[in-house]
Amino acid sequence: MLHELLFVLLGYPGDVFIPHPAQKSSTFAIPQSFPLLHPTERGCLNRLGQLGWTYLQINHFVSSVKDLKLTTHDTDKPHGAYAQALITCIELTLNDYRCDILDMEKRILNRQDEAGGDIIPLALVTANLSHWELLLPALYKFTQLLQRNTVKYHGCRLFDLLMDQARTGILEFRAEIEKMITQLHNVLYRQLTGWMVYGQCVDPDNEFFIVPYSTEGRPSTATAWNRLYVIDYDKIPSHLSHSLVESILFVGKAIATVNEMDKLPMSISRHDDDSMLPFETRKSHQYLQQSHKITIPLDMKKKHLQLLSSLYSSPTSAKETGSLSSPWIRYPQQLQVIVNQVRRSTADWLFSQVLIGDHGLHRYLDSFRHVFLLNYGDLASNFINECTLWRKRSLQKGDGTSKSLSNPSKTALIFRHQELNALLGKASIGTDAEDQLKGFKLLLQEEQTRKYPFADLLLMDLRMVLTFDLEWPIDLFLSKSDLKQYSHLWSFLVSLKNTQMSLGSLYQVLRCRQDDAGPVGEYHERLVWRTRALMLFWVDTLWNHIQSQVIDVHYQKLISSTSTSNEPNAARKKTWQPKPKLDFDEIQVAHEHFLRDTMKGCLLMSNDCVVVMHDMLQSCLEFCDLMETISQDGRWRTSKRRKTAAKTAAEIVNQWTKITTVSWMEDVVLLQEKFSGLADKFFILTSSQQPDIKASGQLDVLLMQLDFNKWFSN
Repeated sequence: MLHELLFVLLGYPGDVFIPHPAQKSSTFAIPQSFPLLHPTERGCLNRLGQLGWTYLQINHFVSSVKDLKLTTHDTDKPHGAYAQALITCIELTLNDYRCDILDMEKRILNRQDEAGGDIIPLALVTANLSHWELLLPALYKFTQLLQRNTVKYHGCRLFDLLMDQARTGILEFRAEIEKMITQLHNVLYRQLTGWMVYGQCVDPDNEFFIVPYSTEGRPSTATAWNRLYVIDYDKIPSHLSHSLVESILFVGKAIATVNEMDKLPMSISRHDDDSMLPFETRKSHQYLQQSHKITIPLDMKKKHLQLLSSLYSSPTSAKETGSLSSPWIRYPQQLQVIVNQVRRSTADWLFSQVLIGDHGLHRYLDSFRHVFLLNYGDLASNFINECTLWRKRSLQKGDGTSKSLSNPSKTALIFRHQELNALLGKASIGTDAEDQLKGFKLLLQEEQTRKYPFADLLLMDLRMVLTFDLEWPIDLFLSKSDLKQYSHLWSFLVSLKNTQMSLGSLYQVLRCRQDDAGPVGEYHERLVWRTRALMLFWVDTLWNHIQSQVIDVHYQKLISSTSTSNEPNAARKKTWQPKPKLDFDEIQVAHEHFLRDTMKGCLLMSNDCVVVMHDMLQSCLEFCDLMETISQDGRWRTSKRRKTAAKTAAEIVNQWTKITTVSWMEDVVLLQEKFSGLADKFFILTSSQQPDIKASGQLDVLLMQLDFNKWFSN
């Protein structure tokens, strides 16, 4: 009987313990016909038979996973490095169980536990196996859960299952789960070592959350920096934060990018001349050519390897730290500390090698300030004039309406894209921006420009925004979201500048004729000039405030915070001060603050303000188009400044209040009323902005300027 019991505990049924039921058995039990057994003894033996059956099922699961070949892609069974680590841990536990059974057999053969008369108490056997009666059933349920959800808990997602199972009241099972968590983290650390130290992502079973870039489901406009590897957020285990994973991606992608630098598409390879934005000198050109020869320092590799190796846990250290804190707290904290150190070291080295400290970066920032933020006023003015002429020519070639512009064919859109980008280059001729527009381009596609509210105000019938080709190495520093903010700022500023120029040129249009208009014409003229003055006052005030009090202030703050003591703008610092070390993360944060504060200062973070400003600018442009059309049709006459005979007060009142029906005057009055209402709403919205937005845009100064002579407050 004892030998039969030992056999069944190892998963081998016999004549005494048989599978029950016969079909699809769920246990090993003693047949009901077996004689000479007390019900208590039968129940105790059946419990041990159940334990043997549970062991057998777990052992079958372990064997089935271990026997999977590398070439087998059976998604119905757990596979991959993480599954193998899990199975290895379970197998070690089963080995301990088998050792206990063998030890029990030795004690029986050596008669160490006899109670007299060659009798081994059944209670003693049960007591020795009580630990396994708690652990093996829980472990069996765990394997069943894993088998039912193989796809869900594949690779790094196995951590989610283990973290959930670790929240249990069975101490033996929790200890076993924590062993598995430790082994799976060792697999993760090995992947992280290959990724963060060598830039290699060896993942044949698609288990890692860093995956090679694929155009499927992703925009084709991804930058060179983002064409190598990306994050698969569905594979991130829940106990690792997205910011931590993004840091892991950054480090490995930086190393992989340096390793693959010869294969990266760079702007320098697309131009034959020595002028590539934002570098203008041959020395900078030669630097970019030499950047292909960057090698990763061996000392940095060794340092990072030592840091990551410190994460590996031995069984002894796992036992020592197991009681300190929960695994979903302990492991992320340890990994966060190491990853932060590796990221900081990699970022500092890469930034100093690729962008030549802050010198190269400032050239990019200066270029964006000049072009995106319209610091090159002559470039902006020339481009707006060229766009105005282009629109007039396009309308003349068409049927005289804007329908052909607003609904172009695909071929026409391609030609317009090329034509307008050529206008951008033409506008730069003779300006400071000449030969500095490499990388800048205009977007006309509706799906790309729909997200920019002011994109329809320059050409009126065709949406257009300015963007930049983010390529290595600037895409290391700037993200696509940063570029979208620059494009948003450009579309707003160029719309504001276009409105200012349109209102300014309206003066020449309206003063081109010097005919005597008479008293009624004078009344109409005064209304038109008053409307223009009202609009131009608001536009001029807003433009000057944004350029001087918002953009320039925040840009100087950005340059100051990213400069070293060796630069001219830092000459006021004491000579004994040491040169501060340039930190990549701090410079990125400073640039993010610059964009955020500039967006706030321009009131672009408030959707209500964006809508109101768009409608105000649109009203101004509609007014300019209306008056230009009226002037071309010959319906507008302006009077000379001439001497007139003295009039009585009654004559003046009658002259001004005399009602004469003029169709276009109704449109002017409606536009004036619309603009005045929007201006009042703008003043109210600006006054009620949050304190941080008011501080970013110095809105109190703007409100004071707009309220000149108590214009709004009265």
